[in-house]
Amino acid sequence: MRLGAVAVVALLCVALSGCGSDGMDDLRDWVIKERKGRKPRVEPLPEIKTQESFVYSADTLADPFAPFNLKPRGAAGGPSPDINRRKEPLEDYPLDALRMVGTLSRGNQSWAVVQAPDGAVHRAKIGDHMGQNFGMVTNITEERVNLVELIQNPLGDWIERDAKLAIAE
Repeated sequence: MRLGAVAVVALLCVALSGCGSDGMDDLRDWVIKERKGRKPRVEPLPEIKTQESFVYSADTLADPFAPFNLKPRGAAGGPSPDINRRKEPLEDYPLDALRMVGTLSRGNQSWAVVQAPDGAVHRAKIGDHMGQNFGMVTNITEERVNLVELIQNPLGDWIERDAKLAIAE
């Protein structure tokens, strides 16, 4: 009896599954009908431009590894910065970010009063360094501080450049 009941339930499930519909038959028919008349539009491929061929010939160029091209920087006997020197506080900022706010003097000694971007005020005397280009103070007047900076030219040699820091108005 048990086997018969299972068979009846299985037969009933099969019969009922045929009666069911997901309700999307009309949607499927509409999609098929709409797609029949349409063809996808494909944009034409862009025209491929031909490139001129270039033959690289290094026979006429200078050898980048020749001994005269491998000279160390600053080896020409010109000026060069002292890399081993301890940096001073005003060398942490670019020169255009520093402001000269005044001068101090005692006897023959003069100092420039310079304000850093963080608001800290520093004294600088002749021989002190400031700016990020190895600038060294060469002269201090009431109106400005004169410096000599060391910068590298395109060949890697160090050259001197005059710079100044004028008093803030």
